[in-house]
Amino acid sequence: MIISYNSGTLQEICFISATAENRLGDAAAKSLQARHADLLAAKNVFDLPVGKIFFDGAQCTLALGDLLSINMVPNYPAAGEGADYDWATVGRVKIMGINGVE
Repeated sequence: MIISYNSGTLQEICFISATAENRLGDAAAKSLQARHADLLAAKNVFDLPVGKIFFDGAQCTLALGDLLSINMVPNYPAAGEGADYDWATVGRVKIMGINGVE
């Protein structure tokens, strides 16, 4: 998937290990590195090999128990007003939050 980030902080957490460790802790930072690589390699959220996916309207959350939670939205508008996204076709996401960091 193509990933964008809602803030510079979220982008730093995803790409700079020390920032991730400081903000999330060691275990969550290591898990994030692997899940971020999975997101980049996946065609859509259903291709992700690990974690549970939850949907709430236009928001999708990838959760790994209490360790890690990545909140995403599609990075383009829905087909029509009030239309739902078909997450099987969403290939561009924006990360909106990671473990409460926005």
